[in-house]
Amino acid sequence: MVKYGGTAVLSDDVRAAMAFYRDVMELELLMDNGEHALFKCGVAVWNRSMAQGLIFGKVSDDRAALFELFFESDSIQADYDKISKSARVVNPLAEQPWGQLTFRITDPDGHLIEVGEKLSETIRRFRAQGMTDDEISARTHTPKELLDSL
Repeated sequence: MVKYGGTAVLSDDVRAAMAFYRDVMELELLMDNGEHALFKCGVAVWNRSMAQGLIFGKVSDDRAALFELFFESDSIQADYDKISKSARVVNPLAEQPWGQLTFRITDPDGHLIEVGEKLSETIRRFRAQGMTDDEISARTHTPKELLDSL
């Protein structure tokens, strides 16, 4: 079963977008790694060219590719097997550069939807592989002090 995780806004100016959501909308910043900022409420801001390059292999001017809804999965392989039968798959299930297992599909209007394992599951998986918290923090771009709270 998937659960709504948030919305990722793809921006050409992450600093300006982050400042808007932090200062104007008064959202509480959870983490910021320069190319990606995540707020406690679930809104995320990604560098557009980085995100679209990762997703599509190129930067897109398609207005439907300026945001994505993201969902968390309790059983990523089972959800991929089920959902991929009924939706257009943009990216099949794969480990992302930060280590999380995700896949992307589109809704009937072409809007991006990402489904990923919970970051806590990624962290658990890395610990089971023998990675230290410093290594996990570096790989996932997650501050070390947040690893146990996710």
